[in-house]
Amino acid sequence: MTWFTKWALRNRPALVFSVIASIIFGIVSYTRIPMELMPSADQPFITISVVGNGMDAVSMDEQVTQPIEKVLTGIKGKRNVVAETGNNFSQMTVTFESDTNLKEARQQIQDNISMVNLPKGVMKPYVVLLNTSQIPVVYLGLTFNKEIGNNELNLVDNKILPLFKDVKGVGNVITYGGKNQQVSIKVDAAKLAAAQYPLEKLYTVLKGKNASVAIGEQTLNDQETSIIVTGKLESLEDIQNLQLKKGTKLKDVADVSLEKDTTSITHMNGKSFIEIVVQKDSTSNAVTLGKEVAELAKDINHDYKGTLTATVFINLADTVLNSINSMTREVLTGALFATLIIWMFLKSFRMTLITIISIPLSLCITMILLSFFGVTLNILTLGGIAVSVGRLVDDSIVVVENIFRRKQGNQLTPSFIIDAVKEVAAAITSSTLTTVAVFLPMTLASGSLRDLIAPFAITITCSLLSSLLVALTVVPALSGRLMKNVKTKEHKQKSFYPSVLRWSLNHKWLPIVLSVVVVIGAVGLFTMIPKGSVDQKDSAYLSVLLKYPNGANFADIQEGLSKMETILSKQEGVTNNIVQVGNNADAAQFGELQDGNQVQFMVFLKEGVDSAKIAQALRKTKDQFPAAELTANTAGLMGENKTTVSVDVLGKNDSDIKKAADIIIKKLNTIKGVQKVESNDADKKPTVSITVDSKVANAEEVSDSLQAMLQPAVIGNMKIDGRTTMVKLGALKEIRTSKDLENLEIFTQDGPVLLSKVAEVEQIEQPGTLYSKDGQHYLQVNATVDPKKMVNVAGEINKQLLTWDKDKTFGNETSAELTGSSMQSTDDLMELAKLAMFSIGIVFMILLITLKSFRASFAILLSLPLAAIGSLLGLVVSKSSIDISSGIGMLMLVGIVVTNAIVLVDRIRHNEENMTIREAIMEAGTVRLRPILMTALATVFAMVPLLFAHESAMSMNLVSKGLAVVVIFGLIVSTLLTLIVIPTFYELFHFRKAKKQRVKKGTAENHNEFSI
Repeated sequence: MTWFTKWALRNRPALVFSVIASIIFGIVSYTRIPMELMPSADQPFITISVVGNGMDAVSMDEQVTQPIEKVLTGIKGKRNVVAETGNNFSQMTVTFESDTNLKEARQQIQDNISMVNLPKGVMKPYVVLLNTSQIPVVYLGLTFNKEIGNNELNLVDNKILPLFKDVKGVGNVITYGGKNQQVSIKVDAAKLAAAQYPLEKLYTVLKGKNASVAIGEQTLNDQETSIIVTGKLESLEDIQNLQLKKGTKLKDVADVSLEKDTTSITHMNGKSFIEIVVQKDSTSNAVTLGKEVAELAKDINHDYKGTLTATVFINLADTVLNSINSMTREVLTGALFATLIIWMFLKSFRMTLITIISIPLSLCITMILLSFFGVTLNILTLGGIAVSVGRLVDDSIVVVENIFRRKQGNQLTPSFIIDAVKEVAAAITSSTLTTVAVFLPMTLASGSLRDLIAPFAITITCSLLSSLLVALTVVPALSGRLMKNVKTKEHKQKSFYPSVLRWSLNHKWLPIVLSVVVVIGAVGLFTMIPKGSVDQKDSAYLSVLLKYPNGANFADIQEGLSKMETILSKQEGVTNNIVQVGNNADAAQFGELQDGNQVQFMVFLKEGVDSAKIAQALRKTKDQFPAAELTANTAGLMGENKTTVSVDVLGKNDSDIKKAADIIIKKLNTIKGVQKVESNDADKKPTVSITVDSKVANAEEVSDSLQAMLQPAVIGNMKIDGRTTMVKLGALKEIRTSKDLENLEIFTQDGPVLLSKVAEVEQIEQPGTLYSKDGQHYLQVNATVDPKKMVNVAGEINKQLLTWDKDKTFGNETSAELTGSSMQSTDDLMELAKLAMFSIGIVFMILLITLKSFRASFAILLSLPLAAIGSLLGLVVSKSSIDISSGIGMLMLVGIVVTNAIVLVDRIRHNEENMTIREAIMEAGTVRLRPILMTALATVFAMVPLLFAHESAMSMNLVSKGLAVVVIFGLIVSTLLTLIVIPTFYELFHFRKAKKQRVKKGTAENHNEFSI
């Protein structure tokens, strides 16, 4: 590797130009690399959302959910299909194995669903695959000074939306809410009868009235002329004045009016609003786009003052910028701490400057490489820089310290510098490559975990390789210039460490016993420490839910909604609140269908307000909602800030499923770490069952007749204010009791007859919501748990499930299995464990190639269990759990820890050429003590800012406190133990040779004494 050093010293002008170019292009790359919150990663599931039209849950299940479930059986990589079916909606979630190509899976699902014949009135299914790159940059709401009608919708479609679409970098603009008004025709049966006009004719009253028909071409005035016959209805008055018969107009027998959609509600701060969601394209900068959209919102408020108000309630530009600025501060603070540590050891400004030059220069080269690889700047790539900033100076420290140590009494000639670099080049190259070998395999992880951690790994790899290049080129060249006039004092060797090392080598049993105790202790601590998920403590908003029982009156739901809006308007610290009720196509395209009996609020707060305190205050208002269950929780990017472990109970008999679920609920409440247990055992909904006597009537004719009388019917469309508007003929009969239903007069082939004469009308109860998994009805028991103990709780549940399965507690046809986020976290931790084993294998191979000694390589690997005990002790002291963040930290330690051992062992092997093993160890330990402590402490103190980093509610916190704790404690403990244990085992592995050398040396000393 000294070729780079020779080139740098012989081509100083080219080196200077390269440095300047790297800095300029690095800065330019930093400003041009797209900034976003998270790297692009597919969620490991696909949702299928279907909206019905007046269909109950049972009918939706039989006619929509089950047919779709059947065509999903052959989807490649499918793990399971979970479906929730309610009144007017069905939502299925298909989860996949981690290595599945989800885009191909989505296309296959769409192709299969296209072959399903769905009932009339059911909307086309939406197949949604969520990706972090599709996270909208800006959410804003448009509220009007009057009720939203067709004119307001036209203004949004024709004037407002084009403004957003024209903003550079916008990939897509989606609107939510603000549905077209409908024309409602409510017939007065008495007036219709008095006018002697048949009811059935009203269904065709619009036929032909609103048409445009081309007759063809005729020669008129010697020219070929097209003839078109057009009929237009363009206003409410046109419909009201439709002539039914001579002397009778539609308005004479019916009330004709415009009405808004009454099946769903979208409110912002108590007013109906239209939500606009802005997504960026794949190459644009989220920060720049967010700022431009926010400015556009201000312009709209100015230009349309008095007509509408545009309110931005989520702008990820602020979140991305805050996250990036926060992480940048941590990088700079870490670099400052590392600089102070180096200065404390070297006590020379010039030498410190030479060493730390590798940080900015390495980062500039890293930015160029990230731009080349197409990696964006996000919370994870900047996190990668933050965790590697201390490691960036390691190679430079070793090079500078070796040049400085050897300079005493020597001239800094190019040949001298080359020799000094050559002495450590193999060590720093192998140590850097081993660290790279740990991170690069992260790109081999599967599924969404790979998408998340691959940019992190690429960033660290690029920065480490850049630092190695700088250490071999720029640092030697600068040393030759800046260290010429540096007065070098003879480094005073400390006597404490050599004494301890010599004693340990003479009493090997103690380090060996210590190592065994450390390994056993690490295993014990690992079993004791809770394993959990990444805990998201901060909040971006509050999630407030009012859940009404199935069958609740829509008016009661509206009343509860208005009451909560009043409470929120009076709550200090609340800026905006958004509420959604009901299902429609807008919700389906986001995969966000929900029960119509749920009122979901998103509550946004002022900066600095205690969100948990407000959530607690809102929970205290539950007495004001006696008919609903009220929950209020803090929430972030991934939804509510709560961690759940789920158990699915499947079977063929509903009563057996219910009994098994009750057993599980009782057991979960006794497990430590479980905070709350609930199931999706939905309330029953009152239902009227009409059983037609097939001997006297046709069931289909009866249902058609009832539907015509009880449900509004779409009889056509017309243009009002330039918008296509649906015309509905209102229900002809109003019923309040089942008795009213029995007394309805329906039309059959034999003429009108009372419903009670041809059918049995029975009041029953059936599920308002149905849940199925892989085609079987099931119940799901959900336990809200302490995030730090999630994997432990999941393990305890799994153990209990195995016991129940063995004892046949649930019966032969009923079973239960662990699902949900706990499985995902366990899978991710297992994936990291596999990567760690793979990385250790690669590291060992690099050591074998570099050192060409199995025993020396194995001695270096002994530093890993020493790091493990330190990291686990750190988790205990900080009361943290083993999660994805700390798992990545442990993976990092594999590469970082062996660096010190390599520097030490490389020196030992170099000394063995002209020293005994004992002398080689003592000399190497004494000489390498300072660079080892410098590199270790520089890395440790560079990581300290991460301990106090703000964990954003809008990120996944993979680079967080847990990672910093693991690296800091692991590195401190392993460094201290490495200086004792590694030399001891090295001599132990060469005990025969060492013994012969000691005997030979003793004989020689005795011979000399005899001669004297």
